[in-house]
Amino acid sequence: MAPENTLPGFEHAVRVEADAVELDLHASADGELVAIHDDTLQRTTDGQGEVEDLPLAALQEFDAGYRHTPDRGRSFPYRGTGLRIPSLDEALEAAAGLPAIVEVKTRRAGLALAKWLAGPGRTRKDRVIVGGFHPPDVAPAAEVAGRRCAYPNEVLWSLVMPSALGWVFGPSSRRRGRIPGQVEAAMVPERARGRRVVTPRGIARARKQGIGVYAWTVNNPDDMRRLFDWGVDGIISDTPGRVRRILDERAANT
Repeated sequence: MAPENTLPGFEHAVRVEADAVELDLHASADGELVAIHDDTLQRTTDGQGEVEDLPLAALQEFDAGYRHTPDRGRSFPYRGTGLRIPSLDEALEAAAGLPAIVEVKTRRAGLALAKWLAGPGRTRKDRVIVGGFHPPDVAPAAEVAGRRCAYPNEVLWSLVMPSALGWVFGPSSRRRGRIPGQVEAAMVPERARGRRVVTPRGIARARKQGIGVYAWTVNNPDDMRRLFDWGVDGIISDTPGRVRRILDERAANT
């Protein structure tokens, strides 16, 4: 397993024939988009401080493989191998044409992504599906991209507790089981806020709206098989090769 949000990880997804990659986006101090999950550097790199406080050149001096350990700290196979925090352009190049599900982590990242998507010659924007946990952060980029994932609160209230739609979204969203807006996919955990999110019934509701359901982060083979049996359209996993093997196994048995 390669470190998260790194070029080897995206390249591995290509090798095992994943259908898409998922990455997290922050913006640097000079407005460049970088693939990193946390607001700060210390969990995944040998650096310290806030991502947004440093320019791209400074961010890329840190070792993006420094903290990665597959065996609970006994070894650090990517430490000192030259991994750096990739820019969005570098990540998409490594993904070699695969669609990219991008989670916008901050308002600054959302604004920077909107600018990137609207820039001249940005033919790769058709590959980007925009998502995130905070609608105000995501909205600027989603408006430009035209493709977005459902926000977690939309999924929870629309697919799990649809009778509450009017309270959450107002009169325009009262139709039972409807996710508001132009949504391409629902990227959801199996459980949220103490409730099961991914259910056969919820998947059926999403299908009626033309929305794909993708469960994250699923690494157990038995869970993968169960979710595919229920009808999910895809699984986001740290082990994409395992997902591919299960899909091939299912195809061989049909």
